[in-house]
Amino acid sequence: MRTLILFALMALAFPATADDLADAEAKLYEYFEVFNAKDKERVANEIYSTPVHIGGGASHRVLADPAAAIENLTGLYEQIEAQGWKASVIENLRTCILSDTLALVDTRYSRVTADGDPIPPAIRTTLYVLQKMDDTWKIVAFYGHDSGVRPSCGPGQLH
Repeated sequence: MRTLILFALMALAFPATADDLADAEAKLYEYFEVFNAKDKERVANEIYSTPVHIGGGASHRVLADPAAAIENLTGLYEQIEAQGWKASVIENLRTCILSDTLALVDTRYSRVTADGDPIPPAIRTTLYVLQKMDDTWKIVAFYGHDSGVRPSCGPGQLH
């Protein structure tokens, strides 16, 4: 709760821009493209900013460096490919620009098989925290959550 209050206060202090919104969302589409190509090196070195925090449910972990991110991705690919995964497809994004260097991008997506059938659950939702570094948005954290509950932007934020 304290974190949400901090985000809300930051949002009031920094006006959002349409360019920041478009760029943050473009980073998520790039991430999914690179993830689907299974380019672990690029995800670990260009998309993520390590350390990256991953959470969801009662578990969380921190990937301290690109090597840890590559190891994590290797295990994830093994797990989802065993379920028939071929690609992850974005359904929609909900984006909140919290400051000129911090954004939240809530992503609804599906993991699909080669036939295009969704792998249960059909809809997945992950909240990505992006930080702008040297004019480039990078993922610093992401959290899986219940698809029925999505964050909303506060006053002055674009979405």
